Amino acid sequence: MYGVTIRQLRVFASVARLGSLAKASLELNLTKAAVSMALQELERQLRTPLFDRVRNRLLLNASGEQLVPLADELLERMAGIGELFADGNRFAGQLRIGASNTIGNNLLPRLLAQFMHEFSCRRPVVTIRSTAELVEQLKRFELDVALVEGRTADDELNVLPWGQDEMHVVAAPDHPLADGRRHDLESLNDQYWVLRELHSGTREQFERLLLPQLDCWYLALELNTNEAVNNSIAAGLGLGFMSRLATQSLCAAGELHEVRVSQRFPRKLSLICHRDKFRSPLLECFLDFSQAWQLRGRS
Repeated sequence: MYGVTIRQLRVFASVARLGSLAKASLELNLTKAAVSMALQELERQLRTPLFDRVRNRLLLNASGEQLVPLADELLERMAGIGELFADGNRFAGQLRIGASNTIGNNLLPRLLAQFMHEFSCRRPVVTIRSTAELVEQLKRFELDVALVEGRTADDELNVLPWGQDEMHVVAAPDHPLADGRRHDLESLNDQYWVLRELHSGTREQFERLLLPQLDCWYLALELNTNEAVNNSIAAGLGLGFMSRLATQSLCAAGELHEVRVSQRFPRKLSLICHRDKFRSPLLECFLDFSQAWQLRGRS
């Protein structure tokens, strides 16, 4: 029987996530020497190295990658035991939720407000980033679940359907195409566009749904937040291809106008988790609640 301790696993998980003894020592409030000794003892107990040492960086090797989900599960179970008997709450632990920009700004606040009102649990830690960044965080077990738009194809992840959204073309109120008439897609050629950054869910939708139908287009600006894109479109810098969720308030206020075109552009929203992620009662509850919330019409 291996003499692996919770402290060693906690050190391992921190070093695996941060890639540095120094950063792990700060996170764990331990000396760098103590972190190094705990890691070396863990490797000795398991009789295998868990990291490749490369220029003062610790990079997970194949054995380390196998241990990550197991350590994550054990640490969550241990934390849950302590919290369960501390306050009698069966939903022990703290959720780490990721959301892409459109969902994080427009849907997640209402979802969390209703979830936390109905269930007694700790305040979750929320990360709002691009879909590509969230996928990488899930694969490193830095998040429990992420809510994203667009396609996510990765064998390490489980993808659960979570409703639909729709993309549409928007422009400043005085743009010639914002006249309320229906235009064919050819009218979008030779236009300047304000877009989200590469690898974002919104940019992926533009490149997959609209770009193949354009013969000629120009990039006016590339920005990393929906707010910046919307404000730039409203200022007349170009057309945009945005989620209705992200533009509804500005369209209602008359600061953006929809460019009516001859085609609709629906897209799917998804809940994604790592396939090896331990699903605590709290995480299972959140997943079930989130799917039911969408079915109820986000009310």
